[in-house]
Amino acid sequence: MKKFVCFLLFFFTIKQVFSQKNFITPEPQKISFPESKQYGFRLSKKTSLELYGLNSSVGFVKDFKSFVNQETSFELNTKINKKSNILLKISEKNLGLGNEGYKISILPKENLVVESNSERGLFYGIETLKQIIHFTKRKREEESFTDFDLNLKVEQIKDIKSEQNFNAANLTTAGYKNVNETGYYQGLEKVETKSLDVYNIRPMLIEDYPRFKYRGMMIDVSRHFMPKEFIKKFIDLMSIHKMNKFHWHLTDDHGWRIQIQKYPKLTEIGSQRDGTIIGHARFAGKNPKFDNIPHGGFYTQEEIKDIIKYAQERFIEVIPEIDMPGHTASLIASYPELGTSKEKTEVKKIWGVQDEILIPTENTFNFLDNLFREITTLFPSEYVHIGGDEARKKQWIESTEVQELMENLEIEDEDSLQTYFIGRVQKLLNKYGKKIIGWDEIIEGGLVSDATVMSWRGEDGGITAAKSGNDAIMTPTSHLYFDYYQAKTGEPLAIGGLIPLEKVYSYEPIPDGLDINQATRILGAQGNVWTEYIKTPKMLEYMSVPRMTALSEIVWSKRKKRDFSEFKTRLNFYKYFLDIKKINYREKSF
Repeated sequence: MKKFVCFLLFFFTIKQVFSQKNFITPEPQKISFPESKQYGFRLSKKTSLELYGLNSSVGFVKDFKSFVNQETSFELNTKINKKSNILLKISEKNLGLGNEGYKISILPKENLVVESNSERGLFYGIETLKQIIHFTKRKREEESFTDFDLNLKVEQIKDIKSEQNFNAANLTTAGYKNVNETGYYQGLEKVETKSLDVYNIRPMLIEDYPRFKYRGMMIDVSRHFMPKEFIKKFIDLMSIHKMNKFHWHLTDDHGWRIQIQKYPKLTEIGSQRDGTIIGHARFAGKNPKFDNIPHGGFYTQEEIKDIIKYAQERFIEVIPEIDMPGHTASLIASYPELGTSKEKTEVKKIWGVQDEILIPTENTFNFLDNLFREITTLFPSEYVHIGGDEARKKQWIESTEVQELMENLEIEDEDSLQTYFIGRVQKLLNKYGKKIIGWDEIIEGGLVSDATVMSWRGEDGGITAAKSGNDAIMTPTSHLYFDYYQAKTGEPLAIGGLIPLEKVYSYEPIPDGLDINQATRILGAQGNVWTEYIKTPKMLEYMSVPRMTALSEIVWSKRKKRDFSEFKTRLNFYKYFLDIKKINYREKSF
């Protein structure tokens, strides 16, 4: 009897202390953990998958089934098991979470439900559920995995001894890992217990939706071309971060990367350069050295269609950028009559801002009309990004033809001429049902109506746009240029600057000085990866991740005072999902 009392004392003294914290990235808007003596859901080989409002051929459903199999070795059953069923549901009832929101309900003796009003929202909910399943697996299989929630107060049981051969898991499912031991107790015969392969997911309720509608990343493929399969990989990486806009910088002075059937010279000539500067352009002086290694590449229209389809399946909008009127040396090298200067130009081998600029004549606008006709047919995006940045006006100032044009149009200065140029381009794209995005230089000389401003030279461009009634996307060099250095020392060659992970995580996209109505004009934020010094996909991953992960939380989660150390804890857990994608992230950031 004494031994039995000792056992009971042990049994009731074990206390699990729950200090549950969020482990999901990006952090959900609302997450709660209802108190219960039972687990919320038991995932096992008997678990079934039920679909409502969608079918099993949908890509992300197949992906989820594959993920569960990879994590647990279970094949989700199609025959409904009422005791263990996962329900993925497109709800006909308005959930009040917008087009991208979702709910997850994990409660005892109920279906595990992921619910949304759209496939897009369901996709994001499944990405969250994947993290929940992996978290549960880690808790089950790793004794030391107590970073987030469950801590066993072992000091309460140190001095309690029992001669009985037992394990707490034989008596209660609390703390259950994998029951595979024999238990026998006072007054009981020895009993063999079966090994139960079950993942016990604790009760939780999630209501989640993004804070911003524009959650973007930009890749420059002009300076260094990136292959089609890598673009897909990067889109995949964006999707697991719940990002939804891929800004594709396709043209610049250093290479034209998109096939235009009416103008084949754009890729025959404009996609190739004879070499690339060696070392950093800032220190090249007047006699830069070049590697004389040809660099080129472009995407055929069929490849672009394939990439767009791939992105659509992951609910990512692909926004092409065709930079103009500056950053056009590759275009002018292909069709010299479109340049302002009569001097021969070439696809540039040295980084930096160049003098080449399109001449704003009717011939040029006719060319652009034909160009946009093909581009807008290819890209279903509501936007086309038209650049507008760093357009040096030197050639316009020196051109008699341009000065006469300005006089005839009664345009007072070159900044106003750029506004005229942007306005003409906007009308062309409006004709094809598109809106324009431009870098914040499009404000100079006057901001055209309905243009969306991408604010990169700090936040002033976004503030000006919002106060003018225009939309803005925040992408300042201070926080969101991911081609900048990540640490003061020990990093590969970069263009300059310093933006460590903590600085990215500290960014707030809504600038000070805007009222409530003006703040609604800030659509979101974007991380930019310019590739002057990023030659390979692996290096692009290294420069992007995990800074992209920090950005994903900024644009998805609610505004609050952010705890970087808490984020780092979740980031270490999230690293598993980057490993699945074989991402060459910066290890030192974890």
